[in-house]
Amino acid sequence: MQELFKLPVQFRNKTILLPAELTTWGYSHRILETPEDQVIIFEPDEEWHYRAQFAEGQKPPALEMVKAIAESI
Repeated sequence: MQELFKLPVQFRNKTILLPAELTTWGYSHRILETPEDQVIIFEPDEEWHYRAQFAEGQKPPALEMVKAIAESI
């Protein structure tokens, strides 16, 4: 299953809509975010808190942006 949607994110006193994709992953799911043409993969851990992963060799976006996205999820 794959579903595309826009995620509203509060970042630097502005609300921005970021493209996101919800996909099934085994018995769980992943949310793929693409701010600034960089893919961030959010997946729940054992306690259902989301953790961010980045593609190997990819420079991650600003930590402030990653935190804002995680709070919105």
